[in-house]
Formats: sequence, C-alpha cells, structure tokens
Amino acid sequence: MTFYNYILLAVLFLLTGFLIISVKRKLIKKGWLKRIVNTITIISIAFILCTIVLFPNLKSIPTTGEYSYASCVLELTDTSRIEEYKTDGSPRKLSMLVYYPHDDKILNNTCPLIVFSHGGISTKTSNLSLYKELASHGYVVVSIDHTYHSLYTEIDGVKINIDLGYMRELIEEDSHSNIENSYACFQKWMKLRTDDINFVIDTFIEKSINESNSFYQLIDTSKIGTAGHSLGGSAALGVARQRNDVKAVLALESPYLYDIIGVDGKEFRWNTNPYRCAVMNIYSDSGFPLIGTDNKYVQNKNHLVNNGNMRYYYIKGSNHYTLTDLVRTSPIICALLGGGYKKSGYDTLELINQKSLDFFDEYLIGR
Repeated sequence: MTFYNYILLAVLFLLTGFLIISVKRKLIKKGWLKRIVNTITIISIAFILCTIVLFPNLKSIPTTGEYSYASCVLELTDTSRIEEYKTDGSPRKLSMLVYYPHDDKILNNTCPLIVFSHGGISTKTSNLSLYKELASHGYVVVSIDHTYHSLYTEIDGVKINIDLGYMRELIEEDSHSNIENSYACFQKWMKLRTDDINFVIDTFIEKSINESNSFYQLIDTSKIGTAGHSLGGSAALGVARQRNDVKAVLALESPYLYDIIGVDGKEFRWNTNPYRCAVMNIYSDSGFPLIGTDNKYVQNKNHLVNNGNMRYYYIKGSNHYTLTDLVRTSPIICALLGGGYKKSGYDTLELINQKSLDFFDEYLIGR
C-alpha cells in the first residue's frame, strides 16, 4: 500500500478505539450529543474502510532498466484550435505527464519519444507502470490528458471533469443498433484525439530543437512511437495513418476506429491499405472474443498476424482494465468493471511492459 493508506489505517484504528472507549466508559453524557458523535465516527470509519478496500494502491511494478528516471506535469496551449467543449472561443489546453530518463549516461538526441493516449474514461496516469519501465530503458514518454475526455484533469489550477455529453455518447453508442450514430461518434472522437496527439508530437519536436537544458534535448525525433489503451489506442493508430514520422504503434485492446471511412448497410467500410509503421496489438479476455464477431473489430481480424511489421499478443486470464494500472490501484473496481480476471494483475502488467519494450526496442532502436 502507499503511504497515505497507512495514514488512513492509523486514523481508522484511532477512530475505532475512540468509539469503543466512548461507548464502554460513557465519555459523553448527553444523549443527543453522544448519538451525533457516534454516528459521525461510524460514518467516518465506514468511509475510510471502503477507501482502503477499494483503493489499496498496491506497490508499483519494479522497473528493469538501467537508468533512473524523473517525471513532471506540463500544460500546453494549442492556439490553432478552439476548445469545442466551451463556448467562449478559448483555445484548446492540455495537461500531460512526462516520464524521462534522468541519468548522466544519457546523451542528447538519443531517446525515442512515445506519446500515450488514455482510454475512453480514464486519465493520463492510466499506465504508469509502462511509462516508468520505458523511461528506465531510455525512452521519453508523454501521456496526455485529453481535456473533457479525461475523467478529470487540471488546467491553470482549475479541475476539469469529463464532459457529460461525451460520457453519454460513450454509454449510448451501439454500432449494432445505430451504426450511423457510431460512425459519427468515432469521427468526432478520433478528430479530437488525433489532433491532440499531433499537437504534442509537433510541440516536442520543436522544443527538442529550440530548448536547451531540459528533457526535450534528450529526444531523437527520428524515433517516434504512439501508444494507447482502448479508445486511446484507436487514436494512436489513427496518428500513424496521418504521419510518416511515427515508426511504431502499441494498441492495448483497441479497435481501428480511424480506419472506418464510411457505412455500408449494417457494416463499416474500411481503409485496408497497409500501415507504413510497425503495429502491435495486445488483447485480453474482454476484447479478443470480439474479433470476428463485432463490426468495430473487422480490421483487428485482418491484423491478427505475427509477420512483417504486424504483431499481436493475447493475455489469457486478463480483462480490459487489467491492461492498465487500475488493477494495481483498485483490484476490486477493476474486477467489477471488467467482469473478473484470473491472471495476476502484476503478471499482466509485467508482461505488457516486457512485450512493449521488446516491440519498441525492435522498431525504434533496432536492438
């Protein structure tokens, strides 16, 4: 558990001890005051207990790289875009988490850049284990909070929650009952997210050239990869369609939504041109059965191969959310949302780290 969990445990024991002593020794004489104090104490105990059980924040996955690493949170403003979720004409603003190697042995312009996009209802911290692992092996990793798509983020010191209209779109979207609506949603979501990722890549390329004495100088702009979970992986694949400088894409259980170019009856029409870059798909028990049965996963079936620049891996016993650090921060919620899982969450995260590192090493570094 993390440090704050131990603090909560200490508070829990103190409150429980106070309640027991208060009842046994009748410390509070007035009946109405005793009822209020006991009720507040019991509610506090229940709240803390639920917090500890639901969010144990289990220990981090150990990194295997030789380098120490550091992290920071950045905020960037894209002045070329108007924020579509606001009506005041303000520009699009993003928060992002950056992990990078912090070691004197690392030379400038030698680190590949990986840009990560979180799932449909998630945050930039969704896959911390992966960011840290890659950074320990000499990668600069940038994970974006897609403002209003992120469960919550903070811009200019103000907390911004997920947009309720976007959440409703996610919940109501069903490509089997209303394929036209699904197509419209996919186009909208992919546009916002790929624009975010492109803006971040372009900004980091520019800063790697113009800024000195910062982690930007570490980046080798000829070695760029994208990655993401679920909807974020779909966007990462989309950016690879748009750019020639993206050399590798990691998609954690993601349909190829950007490749959908239209609707034909009850089926989607697809861009089936080969990808210019390397692609690795990783699946769990949640998504793998959808390949071949769900009309959103037709392209996934086409890429269910391990040859050329295409790779895939199926982690049996896992679920959609054990592909993220939710399995570490809240195993119970992970099971509730994903329908249970058999494979240890730690084993799944370690396997993802290993497969991802091997993939990026092969296609970005050549080792």
